[in-house]
Amino acid sequence: MKKCLTLFLFTTQGAYLSKEGETVAVKINDEIALRRACAHTRGIVCFGQVSCSPYLMGSALRARLREFPH
Repeated sequence: MKKCLTLFLFTTQGAYLSKEGETVAVKINDEIALRRACAHTRGIVCFGQVSCSPYLMGSALRARLREFPH
């Protein structure tokens, strides 16, 4: 079965992306605006003043390395 993966593009200035459990949470003005499963995420692209937690970046890197091992 083919897995459907999503590429997220974030342009909202001041947004903060973090990993909560097995989901990616997007906070805008300290409120969660979006939450999506990490398993269905192909990539995250941020434009402007969008911040990401170090835990989310590390998790994304580990997932990418599992997908394309050395």
